[in-house]
Amino acid sequence: MTDPINMALIGCGGMGRSHMRRARDVPELNFAAYVDALEEAAAGACREFGGRYHTTDVETVWDDDEIDAVLIATHHDSHTPFATQAAAVGKHIFLEKPMALTIEECLEIEEAVAKAGVKLMMGFKFRFAPLVAKVKEVIRKPLVTVGQSLHPNMKGWAITPERGGGPVLSNGCHAFDLVYWLNESEPVRISAAGGALTHPEIGLVDNAAVSVQFENGSIASIIAGDSGDARYTSKFFFEVLDGQRTATLHDRCHKVTFGGCELDSLSVEELPPSASSDPEGTRGELEAWARCLLDDTEPPIGPRDGTRATAMVLKAFEAIRSGKTQELGL
Repeated sequence: MTDPINMALIGCGGMGRSHMRRARDVPELNFAAYVDALEEAAAGACREFGGRYHTTDVETVWDDDEIDAVLIATHHDSHTPFATQAAAVGKHIFLEKPMALTIEECLEIEEAVAKAGVKLMMGFKFRFAPLVAKVKEVIRKPLVTVGQSLHPNMKGWAITPERGGGPVLSNGCHAFDLVYWLNESEPVRISAAGGALTHPEIGLVDNAAVSVQFENGSIASIIAGDSGDARYTSKFFFEVLDGQRTATLHDRCHKVTFGGCELDSLSVEELPPSASSDPEGTRGELEAWARCLLDDTEPPIGPRDGTRATAMVLKAFEAIRSGKTQELGL
């Protein structure tokens, strides 16, 4: 594939526009087309970020031979049809999290991508956050990992079972993916407690406390949901321990405090400008996406990573409903 990579944005709402603001700093990506169910959203994105055209009909992109890849940032229930259709017409796919609403849909996407021979990368940005990378460098083999994804009370489509999957899946999947990545061992067993605590009228698990056991024997504890504004620990908080050393990521992973290490603490403001300007990895993930396409290498966060994160959340839901520990079994 040649530089620049011609891309289409599918889904021109808040998340799509967030990606576009960072894509301005990735010259290898050229967004040529914008798709949204709302014509004014697609037109507005095209005006703001530049491109050849906008449309409400995704078939226009599927038929456009000049489009190499798509970035899908739509409602979560539409991830599966858009991703499988993109794969079928040979478009590479950057897919915003979560991958899909069910394990079966995730596996359907995996199969479509493998059959078509296209690349798919998941949008788990925190793997590219500079201080998260520093923690992974310092503590290579954690024994215990603690993760938190607590959103202030959520509203709108993302909390609905049929469109968004609820707070634990919609936002909490970041924490599930990151505790896996920090351990680099497959999760094998999940137990959990929780329920419909903040949105009882919806009836979906919206807050959960989850325990995970990994294949290598390490363990993790994850709290996810939308039970309020966590002022000290922040929306995203992680602690990694190896028996001798501790690293605590707080303030949305913009700061880290170490124990038993040469470093005492570090904040993104102390990093070189290339890192401090990307504290949560939103530019880094797009740079990695461009590199894997141009170098024809595997995406650093592939389809199985998307399936795993969704499966961990859904197995936690099943553990809550059944009161029994769940085997992951991917």
